[in-house]
Amino acid sequence: MAAPLPDLSNEWDKEKLRNWMANAKRQKRDDVYHAAFRQLCRIEGRNIDDPLESEFAVVMRALEEALSEESGTTKRLSRTRQKLNRVGVRQTLADLAMKPTPSTGFLKLVEFGMAKELSAEALVIKYSSEFTPEVVEAARKRLADHGIS
Repeated sequence: MAAPLPDLSNEWDKEKLRNWMANAKRQKRDDVYHAAFRQLCRIEGRNIDDPLESEFAVVMRALEEALSEESGTTKRLSRTRQKLNRVGVRQTLADLAMKPTPSTGFLKLVEFGMAKELSAEALVIKYSSEFTPEVVEAARKRLADHGIS
């Protein structure tokens, strides 16, 4: 019988969370790995007051962590971060949702099984009142086109 899932919701030490992830991977405990991974990503948005901006910071960290783990080297979404600084989070999200083709980041999140909750498109739908109907529909279509409801 597997040990119960630990409550990591109050763990804010990145190194401890990375240790949880490494141990979970070694013990083939995907549930513990994902809990530690999500908490590690939550650290990024912890001190941001705007809920949408906070959640997008988590999304960015999740994608950077996943890409870094996949490649074995540190990966940063530099171009997206530059755009955030230029136009803000809402316009960045709208532009990502309205792109005629999915971003590489979106496709990676689909591959990693995280697009339903951690993609720009998911945030557009969650905060649909802050976007135009066209942007929300584009986000819904993108998710649906990739089998995500």
